[in-house]
Amino acid sequence: MKFKYEDAAFKTLSSATLKALSQQIKDDIDAYCVKEFTDEHRTHLGASIIGHDCHRYIWYAFRWVKYQVFSGRMLRLFNRGSLEEQRFIKWLRGIGCQVWEVDPNTNEQFHIWGVQGHYGGSLDSGGKLPYFPDLPMLFEYKTHNTKSFSNLVNKGSIKLAKYDHYSQMSSYGKHYGFKYGMYIATNKNDDDLYIEIVELDWNLAHDLMNKAQDIILSPFPPPRISDQPSYYECKWCPFQGICHYQEPVEINCRSCKFCEPVANKEWKCHKFNAIIPQDFLVKGCDQHISIIN
Repeated sequence: MKFKYEDAAFKTLSSATLKALSQQIKDDIDAYCVKEFTDEHRTHLGASIIGHDCHRYIWYAFRWVKYQVFSGRMLRLFNRGSLEEQRFIKWLRGIGCQVWEVDPNTNEQFHIWGVQGHYGGSLDSGGKLPYFPDLPMLFEYKTHNTKSFSNLVNKGSIKLAKYDHYSQMSSYGKHYGFKYGMYIATNKNDDDLYIEIVELDWNLAHDLMNKAQDIILSPFPPPRISDQPSYYECKWCPFQGICHYQEPVEINCRSCKFCEPVANKEWKCHKFNAIIPQDFLVKGCDQHISIIN
């Protein structure tokens, strides 16, 4: 959009131009954020969603049946979590904690992998508290809006308020041998903090790995959490149209019934009996048949 001075000689802007200019800047920032922060489909099934109640939701996400499009505002919100991480680390170091941003044994980011490389995730960090300097533990950082934060505080337990977060932590903890984890969360609206030291459940982590394997290797959609589209978890699910109303799936290799996950994070096409190149997975071909059919 081109803007003009109301009076070019004095470089005067009209009230209408000031208002339009303000809106234009907001629109441009939104467009920039969409371009800057939009990611492609996640290539693996993340430990961050394995605790979700609906197996079919997890399977849909893994099979790339629909790409979720987010606004610039929502993408800024998502990015807020990664920006907060350094604040958490600074505070913890400020009170005498050791914080490992990478695995001290490998000097690389903390990662877990499983199910032939198709399941995994990345830890925020590990470390030690000054109160128990001989006890390594997992550190997990999260941001919440006021409603979510209040629910967490009122319930006083991430197991009750954010079971998916507890599941994620337990999965990481089992892999790295952390018996305990520190969950530190902030309210994005007022910077209040919630901190909870929890004992991690390695048996749960084992069950979640089996759950991931069943979902990853399933050639068919697992059962829904509900057959009623008005059910509260279905009502807000991004896959509701596909799951309940026969909306067509996105065309790519992973949403095709000929495609199968195999070893080394790769995918095999049984139509052409070949390993699919990574850059072709997102494209699909004219032989595509929906995996949901």
